[in-house]
Amino acid sequence: MAKKEIRYYSQTEIAKELKVSQATISRLLRFKDIKPVQQDGKTKKYSEKQLKHISYLLSDKKERNTENSLNDRLFKELKKEIDSLEQDKKDYQAQINQLQEQLKMAQINLNQSQQLQLEQSKKIKELEAPKEEKDGDVKEENSNENKSQQKKSFWSRVFGN
Repeated sequence: MAKKEIRYYSQTEIAKELKVSQATISRLLRFKDIKPVQQDGKTKKYSEKQLKHISYLLSDKKERNTENSLNDRLFKELKKEIDSLEQDKKDYQAQINQLQEQLKMAQINLNQSQQLQLEQSKKIKELEAPKEEKDGDVKEENSNENKSQQKKSFWSRVFGN
């Protein structure tokens, strides 16, 4: 049976393999506390299993970044929609205020019109009431005059005798 040769990777080789910068690999190893399997002097070596794990962590990070960018775009779109709706709300509130002012003016005009109608009807009643009294008096006077004029001759009515 032939022994399977285990391959070890340096940070530079991992970076080339995963097509990311060496700083990204160094940062990921530090934050995830991944320890090297071997160390040849200053060069730290990582197993193939660790390489797969690092690859998984990077792909997960890329997916999160993609998800974050999608969330950011959605957030921006929703923010625009909210701003638009708030502006519409302000416009509608301004229209409501304007219509309320118009309604107040219409109510004032209606009140004034009703007052004028009431005053006119009072004046009409005042004018009609004395006219009836005057007409009654005038009719009586006219009827008395008519009677006396009927008794007087034409010439006496003309010359006033």
